[in-house]
Amino acid sequence: MTDCVTGPESGTRKAEGERASDATRSAENVAIERIRERGESVRDRQVERALSELELSERERDAVERLGDRLVERLLAVPEAQLERAASDGDEETLAAALELFSGSR
Repeated sequence: MTDCVTGPESGTRKAEGERASDATRSAENVAIERIRERGESVRDRQVERALSELELSERERDAVERLGDRLVERLLAVPEAQLERAASDGDEETLAAALELFSGSR
């Protein structure tokens, strides 16, 4: 005799688990998107501000813009990885907190 559960009930539980996992992944994607949008928005404003105050060659302007890109990538790498981990762990509380923190517009 086996302890394996089969039948319609096991399929229902599996489908519910998959839906919960999909919802968690969706929240993760939204949270990461909001964090990235916020970082890029801040980068764009600050780079433009710096460029407007300086007389730079095209090469120097490109360097400032690349610096802004690298800063955003490095600053967001850890929060994005933590959100991915939270999603894989089913930590909806962390995902909800991230959504709340980065949903404002400033």
